[in-house]
Amino acid sequence: MARWQRERRQMAVVVTVFTALLVFVLGIAAWAASDRYYQANLAPAATVQGVSIAKREYQGQLKLELVHLYQDYGVPAGFENDPQLASAKAQYQDLALERIVEHKVLDIAARDGGIAPTPTQVDDEYAFDFGEYRVRHVLVAVDKDDKDQATADNTARAKARAISDLLKQSPNDPEVWSRVAKDSSDDPGTKDAGGELGWVTHGQFVQEFEDAVRTFPVGQVSDPIKTQFGYHVIQLEERKSPEQTDLFKKFATYGFKAEQLKAQARYEILKKEFGHRAEAASTVSPTEQVHLAKIVVNLPSPAGGDYQAFLDALKKQTEIRQKLDAGGDFAEIAKTMSSDPDAKTNGGDAGWFARGMLPDPRAEEAAFSTEPGKTTDPISSSRQWTIYKVLEKDASRELTDDQKTKLKQTSYQYWLARQKKAYDAHKLIPGLSPD
Repeated sequence: MARWQRERRQMAVVVTVFTALLVFVLGIAAWAASDRYYQANLAPAATVQGVSIAKREYQGQLKLELVHLYQDYGVPAGFENDPQLASAKAQYQDLALERIVEHKVLDIAARDGGIAPTPTQVDDEYAFDFGEYRVRHVLVAVDKDDKDQATADNTARAKARAISDLLKQSPNDPEVWSRVAKDSSDDPGTKDAGGELGWVTHGQFVQEFEDAVRTFPVGQVSDPIKTQFGYHVIQLEERKSPEQTDLFKKFATYGFKAEQLKAQARYEILKKEFGHRAEAASTVSPTEQVHLAKIVVNLPSPAGGDYQAFLDALKKQTEIRQKLDAGGDFAEIAKTMSSDPDAKTNGGDAGWFARGMLPDPRAEEAAFSTEPGKTTDPISSSRQWTIYKVLEKDASRELTDDQKTKLKQTSYQYWLARQKKAYDAHKLIPGLSPD
């Protein structure tokens, strides 16, 4: 009896120990699974105003961006992991991370500004962004070599007006379009094809062209539309709804529905709204400007394997600093050592800059806070190292037409960069481009 009780107690101890070990092992497995889920889905991909953006939001945006890649490259289902796509997909990872930060910034700015796109606005934007359009045009370029640009512009506009009036008389006659395009269009890619641009989608043309196509009834010939390329006379020939396009079908293949694409369209509305506001603010003239010279050193990536070129670039930076510290002439150093191809002829003179024209906010802050005759500290990016010298400052200088064009082109990105800084935005995925 005593022996039986002893064996029973020993068995109970074994069962208890085994149970404890099993619970421990299962606990570790559950913790590991939970951690893997957290890292893949809930870990922060970025923060904006101290609020985390979960990695699953980044993964969802990346999947959407990659559908664009597969469509553009004609990648059939099942070949998404082809090694030849690796380099392109890596760029889309950076794009997806940038997009989710941009979207969060737009959400905050819209909330603070009381901007709320209506369902009708979202539907209209969705139809345009994900639809397709068959378009033809005749382009009349402005003669850039004419010293009297005002007269050259008027001449081009008058010619485009005459073309528009002529085409409106026979808007759907292909022979008329073929003759007029061949005789009068300055677009070498379409002049021998009756002006045909074929089926196009959102993002393929400059904003003024897209805005015109968006509002046109099918078949109507436009009045002259001014873009940076000249004056266009445009006709919208056909329109496809999103559901009729190959792109939408590709999205559907990867599980995306119309509502998810409409969410992207909503951000496009906000982007345009803040872009228009930024453009209006950026082209106010006269405005504060600074006259700059620069010395640039291109930086090859050490990851590319050319370590000697990378080390040579670092050595050049040191030599430039030593020459400047010793009182060397900035223009002469620029002529002999700058990677900027124009420096050899202009001594690094980069011209006049208003706020919003310099690509790096750090460069702008340094340039506008440095006294004339002084140089800034070096501004480094992943590709370039730059030192600026402030030649002159003007608190109220008129913007040239060229400056206004550049400011319009960069106004939204300038606004976004300032908002990201104001909202303390940070990208947190290792290996992707930081801010």
